[in-house]
Amino acid sequence: MGFRPDDISGYMENIIYLELRSRGYKVWVGNCEGKEIDPMGELNGKRVYVQATEELENERIVKREFGNLMRIEDNHPKYVVILKDGPLNEDTDGIKCRRLIDFFMIREF
Repeated sequence: MGFRPDDISGYMENIIYLELRSRGYKVWVGNCEGKEIDPMGELNGKRVYVQATEELENERIVKREFGNLMRIEDNHPKYVVILKDGPLNEDTDGIKCRRLIDFFMIREF
């Protein structure tokens, strides 16, 4: 993909990937009905699904980030992680929205 200095969401995905790996998770990019889930992690049979975005600035982005996770039909934790302030600590159809810094403070997913 080359160097893309404006790809903040991509940097966030890499940071989340590294955090999950540091906690012992096996991490990969998932696919649900042709939609990317990035990243996903698994540790001791428990999964966590994460979507990363800089901000939820419009309804199109909200639908994309939450919609990908809504397609997953299991009960493992699902997070939309944002960099900038937005609708935080809300639970939307079982999906939690957290700022990146707050995501790192979660002890167990």
